[in-house]
Amino acid sequence: MRGKSAYYRISFVKTLIKYQSLIILGLVILFILVGNYVFDWLVSPWIDAGWLRWLYKHETIIQFAPEAWLGLLGLVLGTLIIVISVASQSTPKLIDLYTDDQTSLFYIWYIVVGSVHNMFLQLYGSVKENAYFEEMVTSMLFNTYFMLPFALMVAVPYVLYILRYTKTSNVIDKIFEKNHRHIRQIADHARAKHLSNRRLIADYQFDLFESLNQMDDLLEYVSFKEPKDDIIHKMSESIQNYIRIKPIIRKHAPEFFEISSRVASDVSFKTMTGQFADMQRHQTFYEQKGFRLLGNAYIILIEEDEFDLASVCAYELSECGRVAIEQKDESLIDVVLIRFNTLIRFGIKHGLKQGEARNLYNAIFHYSGFIQHLINAKSTQFIQKSSTFLNRYVNEIYRHSQKKQSFIFLVDAFTWEFKRILIELDRKGLDMGLQREILDSFLRIDNLSDPVRDASSERQFKSGVRMLQVALALYYIGAGNEALTRVIIEDILQDHKKMERGALRKALHSTCEDLKRQEATFWEDTDRGNSNLYFSHDIKHVGAFLELFEEYL
Repeated sequence: MRGKSAYYRISFVKTLIKYQSLIILGLVILFILVGNYVFDWLVSPWIDAGWLRWLYKHETIIQFAPEAWLGLLGLVLGTLIIVISVASQSTPKLIDLYTDDQTSLFYIWYIVVGSVHNMFLQLYGSVKENAYFEEMVTSMLFNTYFMLPFALMVAVPYVLYILRYTKTSNVIDKIFEKNHRHIRQIADHARAKHLSNRRLIADYQFDLFESLNQMDDLLEYVSFKEPKDDIIHKMSESIQNYIRIKPIIRKHAPEFFEISSRVASDVSFKTMTGQFADMQRHQTFYEQKGFRLLGNAYIILIEEDEFDLASVCAYELSECGRVAIEQKDESLIDVVLIRFNTLIRFGIKHGLKQGEARNLYNAIFHYSGFIQHLINAKSTQFIQKSSTFLNRYVNEIYRHSQKKQSFIFLVDAFTWEFKRILIELDRKGLDMGLQREILDSFLRIDNLSDPVRDASSERQFKSGVRMLQVALALYYIGAGNEALTRVIIEDILQDHKKMERGALRKALHSTCEDLKRQEATFWEDTDRGNSNLYFSHDIKHVGAFLELFEEYL
């Protein structure tokens, strides 16, 4: 019964919101009637009846008023029709937002009711010898010299308000604020045990999805980068806000996560019917919706060569993952990991088709950033899992690099991210067994990409991956982790066991010399700045590394 009563109470509030235009009309009429009465009560004792009759006789009270009211109404409505209709061509949700804007509704109804009030007074005043002559004339004074000047004074600020209202950034903010309000309401109703009614749950689920769909529609229509970036950020922030209140819903209203028919019919979910059971069990239907939209935006943006905005999608996905990690939501962390893998897969397909590597270069940077969040949280299970995927993709990219020259640098970029992850693992002091496991994955990269065979079938060094492995060994020496340094040296010897020792020594010295020549920055700028992947802050340990290497020869 409690859930049912809550449903009717909340439905009543929603009905008031639905018919707020008519409610505001009633409030405006009431305000004007009360104002008219108060004005007559205050003014009548101070005004001589003969003077009122003189004013009325010489038609100085309302002679100009009808034209002024109608002119003002035409100005305001004309401005609205032109501005809103033009702006809605690029901002399709603008009309819906405007019709719900209470400020506009109050002002428009004020002008309309003021005009009707004036027309009524003219008709009423045409009757000679009216018994309520004095009240009528004071009402004319109130309408002409108080209501009309106020409407005229507010006209220009209101037009400027509408012009600012049509800015895409304001539309985005209003959609976001509306969605954020829904999220807070869900948390409040969950605490109050009001979310036991299925129809109420379905309404709230639909409201959440509708806000995301509105932002997705805007993203398709908007042509400038700044609002696109804002939309992507607001979508991500909406998901993050929801993730933060999920524990409250999970505790007080777990039935909220059951997928309603209104959600199941959403365009993003029509191809995901087979996953409904998993989404309900893991309570991730809203995040799945948001991630699906971010993934779709990523595909569209890389197809349009908007690589910087596509990178924003990957960054925002990483931020959602960070919040999921903070909330210790393992099911959601797994969903984020799957979505990152999906972005990498999209990027590989696009790169093979277009011969373009920038999208992958940016995406792997944010994928690595997500893994850094896992490391900070010491989430061993997901660190292992993500590193396994990272190793799989770098090896796949190497195979593609044999045919696509643009992919060659990606092998080094992925390897550098792997190196960054290993350094962070060591700095955070995570379990040595985990570090050794991740390092083994890292060292397996060069089995495909680093060694090559010359005419005599002897395996030789190739810069790039091997250089990054040596740079990692230098870091371990500086960190006092000689055991992992020896693991790298043993891997080098294993990979080149058929190579003559003098040639191997020469090749390793050559790689170290290449590292010494590297500068901290590239001579060109990239989407991720101009940091040199091959630069090592631990180059001073080259001598110690070579001495340690000599022990094995």
